Amino acid sequence: MNEYTPDEICAKLTTGACSRDLFPQLKYNLGLKEKVAERLDQAGYEFVDDPISDCYDARIKPHIRSLTDLVEGELGRGLTIQAKAMIAILWCYLILPRIESTMKEGLKEDPYITEDQLFENFKQHIGSRQNLRRTLTLLRQYDFIQSIWGKRNAIKAGPRLTTAINPVTMYDLVKDKVIDFLIHENEERKEDVEETFSGLEEIVSQEDGGDNYASAN
Repeated sequence: MNEYTPDEICAKLTTGACSRDLFPQLKYNLGLKEKVAERLDQAGYEFVDDPISDCYDARIKPHIRSLTDLVEGELGRGLTIQAKAMIAILWCYLILPRIESTMKEGLKEDPYITEDQLFENFKQHIGSRQNLRRTLTLLRQYDFIQSIWGKRNAIKAGPRLTTAINPVTMYDLVKDKVIDFLIHENEERKEDVEETFSGLEEIVSQEDGGDNYASAN
């Protein structure tokens, strides 16, 4: 087993998400983990320990996110508006069901969606299927999504769909829109939907104060 130094781990994490198995010592060596987190913090990053993707990552700290160049560099320079919108859509399909308790209970496997489903649901906004494929290819390159072998055109979450995105920020972006849509479709579901997002808000808000969901992001 390779024993990596804090500097080596930090250098690797700032290039992208890494499987937890790459740095097994971080699981049991709390001192090493603290050193890695401290050095990343000094460089403007948050240390991300994400159980959903089973990966570690380094995410630019919130107060730096206002700097457009740095944020673009973090998520992937060259991401189009369509790609950023698709990230939000995919997060709702692939990540939200894994962290919201009511939805999580019914999961028998990790969520996935097919290219056909995305096209049928969003073709008015996406345009041609070629545009969709171009966007999905870009997101694969940046490890936001991955293909599922053996399932035609099936897409699952890549590690950066959880490690590069703050769940509190994403929740704030999608909450009102999702609630408004569901209420418009079925007014009587308003109370249930609001309770669902209230529970999600409680989960993700722990990120700011402890090691529960904070360890996930």
